[in-house]
Amino acid sequence: MKRKILVISESYPNAQMPVSGIFIEDQAQTLAEQFEVTVLAVIPIGLRSLSRLHHRVCIERHKNLTVFRVYVPTVMRVARLRFLSSVYVAWLWLRQCLRDYGRPDIIHAHVVLPCGWIAAQASRKWDIPAILTEHTGPFTVHLYSSFHRKLVREALGKLSVLAVSPALQQRIYEFIPSVNVKVLGNVIKTRFFTPGETTFGRTLSKKRFLTISLLGYSKGVEYLLYATSLLRQRSNQPFELVIGGDGEDRRRLEQLARQLQLTDICRFTGLLDRQQVRDWMRWCDVFVLPSLHETFGVVLGEAMACGKPVIATRCGGPEFVVENGCGLLVPIADSQALADAMERFLSNQERYDPVFIRESVCRRFGEEVFLQNIERIYNTVWSTTR
Repeated sequence: MKRKILVISESYPNAQMPVSGIFIEDQAQTLAEQFEVTVLAVIPIGLRSLSRLHHRVCIERHKNLTVFRVYVPTVMRVARLRFLSSVYVAWLWLRQCLRDYGRPDIIHAHVVLPCGWIAAQASRKWDIPAILTEHTGPFTVHLYSSFHRKLVREALGKLSVLAVSPALQQRIYEFIPSVNVKVLGNVIKTRFFTPGETTFGRTLSKKRFLTISLLGYSKGVEYLLYATSLLRQRSNQPFELVIGGDGEDRRRLEQLARQLQLTDICRFTGLLDRQQVRDWMRWCDVFVLPSLHETFGVVLGEAMACGKPVIATRCGGPEFVVENGCGLLVPIADSQALADAMERFLSNQERYDPVFIRESVCRRFGEEVFLQNIERIYNTVWSTTR
């Protein structure tokens, strides 16, 4: 009989935000290959968006995976109210899950607030082992008030803690040196993200740079646009930049591209589904992630699984994901360094083996490796709580 895992997360793909927490969905789907998995996704939603919802609770079942999406009406800008709303609704549905599906063998929470704290309380009340995977970057966003620092200490003191990169592990140690934190990277869907030929948008005469992200300030795309402008000024080699994704900064970034006179070599695709992401990754020559903060960088791993070399910033997670022989790392918020790295690819000074790049991801973050690692961690938790 398969062990039961209850996953709790505030971030999970949904109708309003289809790519929110997609890496958590990847992990849940991978876990379901070996365990019986129930996901309780407690999703905060602003009061204005509430009227657009058809259902406040959605339940999906597929083989060993059941997903409860529970929308929590709240005032998004009031952090304490948002926390309390999520705790109240999560607690109600935790009881419902335990009644309907029985006692889980472990509660696996994602992000310390609110879900790590909720898992810690549930663990104590029902005597169920609990574990936390922390993704937040920067981790200090949880520490801006004494109220939240107290909650973080309570949660981390009662849970087995996983950080998705050594850099994030170090940030947690800086706040609570005594907590035991192990490193376990995110799973990369290497069975789906594979090398392959595609004619999608292909222009053989040009070098193709690609970035994909939620377009917010922390992704550093404006520095990539400035780097693209610098590169164009000093190189006669033809190239283009594709910016995939959507977000609050998209309009500003499109305006900046126009100001820099890049519209003939720079295009914005808008929001992409998983199939389109893979198509664009297969199509590009180099993937670029110019983020200011990343605790891991799943999209880097996906591009590398397609055999593509990468350029990324030294912002925490990429140093863990990008091994030697897989690409170049540059300082954050440095358009000159980005342009220099891009020029090395444009002039063919950088050559990489796509087979090696893919193997680098598969042997560290692929589905089978992830399952082996997480089962070993679960077994350790179970053995210490008997």
